[in-house]
Amino acid sequence: MIATLLKTEERPSQYKGNFFYAFFKGEDGKSYRSCLSPKMGNFLRWKPYIGRENVVLDGLNKKTDYMIDADSFPRELKGA
Repeated sequence: MIATLLKTEERPSQYKGNFFYAFFKGEDGKSYRSCLSPKMGNFLRWKPYIGRENVVLDGLNKKTDYMIDADSFPRELKGA
């Protein structure tokens, strides 16, 4: 799946520390989000995109109708 990362927001975690909400707009026009925690191994895949806006990413998997799986392997599409 291809989606545009619109923004990330850092929030306090109920498990101590912070996590990030990532907000996306899919190529299907729907809004998606994901929860990204620095305590999880998959965070290293997402770290290059934290704090960036309007980044087009491929390699995303939907977890539900509105969630992108944090275990996806995002790849930036340059020039998209």
